[in-house]
Amino acid sequence: MKLIDKYPIERMKDKAVRLSFQCPYCKSWRIEMNRPEDMSFFTGVQCAKCKTLVLLDSFSVVVVREGLMEEAH
Repeated sequence: MKLIDKYPIERMKDKAVRLSFQCPYCKSWRIEMNRPEDMSFFTGVQCAKCKTLVLLDSFSVVVVREGLMEEAH
């Protein structure tokens, strides 16, 4: 049996989540979201090179734990 847990961004803010990716617009600057206010839909992070504002619209982490129920027996 699989146990599946889903954690939306609201529940992940106190878990030290860090996102790092290339700017979707200029693709030459690394965007880092590592503070809770960076991940806010209203604040976001601005690319240092092209000045594009990057907002996190939604984010969730899905955790699949396989075989936990069988191992318990």
